[in-house]
Amino acid sequence: MGKKNEKKISYTEAMTEIESILSSLRGENIDIDTLAAKVARASELIELCRKRLHATEEEIKQLFEQ
Repeated sequence: MGKKNEKKISYTEAMTEIESILSSLRGENIDIDTLAAKVARASELIELCRKRLHATEEEIKQLFEQ
């Protein structure tokens, strides 16, 4: 996922995709051929969410400082 795609997906969409990936990983029929790709995608989405949460926290702090 590149920087361009990060702007197109919402926080909620990212969380939904993470939940979907986790659900598929919990299943008994894990496709070993796509396991690494799923884990990598989940990692990218988690990082995106972390950045968005941090940015939102900073925005809120600035609002309260005004």
